[in-house]
Amino acid sequence: MTINVYEGRRTALLPLFRLADESDSQIESYYRLGTILAAFDGTSIVGMAHFVEEMDYIELVSLAVRAEFQRQGFGTRLIEAVVYHCRANKIGRLIVGTGAWETDNINFYLRRGFRIINVNRGFFSPEKGYADGRRDQVQLEMSI
Repeated sequence: MTINVYEGRRTALLPLFRLADESDSQIESYYRLGTILAAFDGTSIVGMAHFVEEMDYIELVSLAVRAEFQRQGFGTRLIEAVVYHCRANKIGRLIVGTGAWETDNINFYLRRGFRIINVNRGFFSPEKGYADGRRDQVQLEMSI
C-alpha cells in the first residue's frame, strides 16, 4: 500500500467520491477543491482522502475506500497521512462530517482519535441533493 498526492484528472475519482457522498450536486460543488491523497494497491487506486485547508483547521471532505479493500487498513492509513499533512503545516485541528445514521463511520472516526463536536440538524436536505431532508450531520474533530 502506498499513499501519494493525487495529481490526475479528478473526474477519474468520481466513483470514490460517490462512495462517500450520495449527492451529485454536492460532489460537483467541492471535488475540484483542496488536496486529494490516493491510496494505491500496486498501480490501482483503491481509496482516497480529500481535504480542504481552512484558516485554522483542515476539513476532511471525503474519505472513501473501495468495498473490496475496506477493513484492511487503507482508511486508517489515509487518516494518518492527513494528520501528517496537518502536523507538517502546523495545523492543529482536523474536522470531518458524516451522517448521523452512519454509525460505522462515526465509530471509525472515534476509534482513530476524533471526538464529536456538533450535530447539524437537517444538514442532508433535498435542496442539497439528498433524498430525505430530516437527516442530520455529525461533526467530529481531532486535535493534532
